[in-house]
Amino acid sequence: MKLYASSFLSRLLWFSLLLGTFPVIVLGAFSYFKASETVQTKVYESNQQQLQQTESQIEQMLRLVDYSAIQFMNQTVVTSALRGELHSNSSGVRTVKELLESMSKQQSNELGMMSMQLISLASGWSVDGTGLSGLSAEELKGYGSWVRDPRTSFWMAGPTSVRLIKKIPAYSANPTGLLIFSVPAYEVNKLISSDTKLGKVLVMDEERHVISGNDGGLPDNQLEEPPLGGEPDVPGAEYGFYKSRIGQERVGVSYRKSSYNGWVYTSIVSIDELNKEARDIGWFTLYLCLGILAAALLISYLGSRKMYRPIRNLYEIVRNSPDTDRTTATSDEFVLINERFRGLLQQESRLLQEVQGQSRNVKEYFVFKLFQSDMTKTEIRDRLLLFGDPLNWSGMCVMAVQIDTLSDTRFREQDMDLLLFAVNNIVAELVAAERRLPPVVMGESQITLLGGTESDPLRFKDQLDSLAQQIMKTIDSFLGLKISIGFSRVFADIKQIRHAYGEALTALKYRMKLGAESILFIGDVQPEQGLPQHYPDALERELLDALKLADREQAFGLLPRLIEAIAVDDRTHEEYFMSFVRLLLQMLQAFKEAGVHPGRLNMTEQSLFIHLFQLRTVREVELWFRHEVMGPLLQHLEQRREEQYQSISSGIVHIIETGFDTDLTLEVCAKRMNYSPNYLSKVFRKETGVNFSDYLAEYRMRMAQQWLTETDMKIAEIAEKLKYNTPANFIRYFRKLEGITPGQYREKHLNKTTSGFRHQ
Repeated sequence: MKLYASSFLSRLLWFSLLLGTFPVIVLGAFSYFKASETVQTKVYESNQQQLQQTESQIEQMLRLVDYSAIQFMNQTVVTSALRGELHSNSSGVRTVKELLESMSKQQSNELGMMSMQLISLASGWSVDGTGLSGLSAEELKGYGSWVRDPRTSFWMAGPTSVRLIKKIPAYSANPTGLLIFSVPAYEVNKLISSDTKLGKVLVMDEERHVISGNDGGLPDNQLEEPPLGGEPDVPGAEYGFYKSRIGQERVGVSYRKSSYNGWVYTSIVSIDELNKEARDIGWFTLYLCLGILAAALLISYLGSRKMYRPIRNLYEIVRNSPDTDRTTATSDEFVLINERFRGLLQQESRLLQEVQGQSRNVKEYFVFKLFQSDMTKTEIRDRLLLFGDPLNWSGMCVMAVQIDTLSDTRFREQDMDLLLFAVNNIVAELVAAERRLPPVVMGESQITLLGGTESDPLRFKDQLDSLAQQIMKTIDSFLGLKISIGFSRVFADIKQIRHAYGEALTALKYRMKLGAESILFIGDVQPEQGLPQHYPDALERELLDALKLADREQAFGLLPRLIEAIAVDDRTHEEYFMSFVRLLLQMLQAFKEAGVHPGRLNMTEQSLFIHLFQLRTVREVELWFRHEVMGPLLQHLEQRREEQYQSISSGIVHIIETGFDTDLTLEVCAKRMNYSPNYLSKVFRKETGVNFSDYLAEYRMRMAQQWLTETDMKIAEIAEKLKYNTPANFIRYFRKLEGITPGQYREKHLNKTTSGFRHQ
């Protein structure tokens, strides 16, 4: 018999070709790009390590210079020299000599070659390695930009050196002097590796001036921000990598930004050079793919013919059978086979009796349909009779079982489907077949239609409660799981089953108030509609105030009280969640007003609300608010407040130490620091343990003791200088603290000094 042209064979051949060639092409392209990406990643990691090492070595030297500068500027000879003028007398020569000796001592082998310069802004002189020299008005004016700089200490790059500028005194608004350390640029350049295999290394200051690098031909130019005009992978990041172009050459730029002085360490490597090895891999992959493609063509052709052979034999049998109409023969084999077998499917009705013996799946499908779609009473009755379930119950109820949580169990979320299947089997074992329809698993719930012949609804409810307790105990014993069970209202009309299914699921949502391991009857837990709901606004305001003040103890104490106040009222589950949504919104707004944005802590508001709606019990809500919302935000806010408090306290102490001999009050400090006096008082007391007036009085008393023992100032002069109204008030306060008068205190210390000399 002649065979018609085969359409299936051609489709099978093309499909085999596509199946064999497409993965090869994808694999080849993936191999090439993956190899290129891997090489770039390795180079990026190596460059980051090199930059980190370079940054560490350079900053170690800079910090040593900074430490030497701090040691020098805190010496007595420096502070005393800046207070007065240097003259060409013996005292001035001695002072200059001491300054030069001190400068010489600051030099060390670790610091390399560097120069120092001490400048008096008040007296207009300068001391450096060459000696003392006077400063003109133009030279002093040139230092004005440094004096006006808000920083007390900073690094600046010059054409041939980098300079450390320090103000003296450090925290004074009007410094009297400047200390300048100059480090030659070649000293910085020594610390940069000369190996250029991993690219060019550049060191730039905050203005993007090139300070040094391992390419000696680089000019001292100012680069654009970001370097080379590229875009970093993470804008504002302290370190990273991005791609750019230098002329026609593609380059990869690795960078690190120093947190110490803002310098940027950059490594530039040619991507085209890196991709040479990847291109070799690409050519090899191409040749390999071509070979695999040729083999796939041959195998597809031979394999398709072999796989088509059974189809061809079946087609021949069907086409040559007596029942086949020869006039309807077609070139598509499956069309003919489909038409031939369609007649066999018409015998389905005669096989229904045989299927009923194994109709469990069909019965479960019927139960699914019963819960989810509207079926007529006649259709339901016919199906029940067909399955052998007459359903002659006087009362029915839908039971829904859900697993409360998998936390603190040996199971994971991936096991949920298997666990629900196990729960379904346990329910089927515990409930007699004549009292239920086949239990089914729908979504995250196990659903069972229960029935009984009890005429008393209360007795039927007691039976359901006893059954629920038995189910909970069995599941806890065998699986170690905590479950909750919800029941619908008892009904007699089978048509209400879909509504009852919704009631059972709704009952489970009231775990929000009653907690886990609950047996919930919808008639008991669902409150009456239309009742006014109370929201604890006063407690909420107290909680929000505690959050704004970063009072962790008070906030964590108010949270359970607020949630308990919300849960105490009878509410629908929707109203519970709306109350908690309101609380979350108010918390987020309070933190934003306090200057803390959740987005900076990788907390998106959308994810917070999604997580909130997944919680099931009040306890879960409380723990989630405490640990996931309030905890991280409070910690961030406390860190910011602590830094601010320390800065404010240090500022007040500095004002007291420099202005104790003036009419100094808390209001004066508040005006200088642009804060309210009440706020400054609270912050200062929290940081120091004493209030402002006591600290000022104690400091003045220390100065009085120092003047009494080290100077010949009269007691009246000391009292006037320390802003006491009368010398008598000063003497009275001094005696209260020391137990003796100022005169006796001076005499006592004078006797000690005289006795010491005599003893010697």
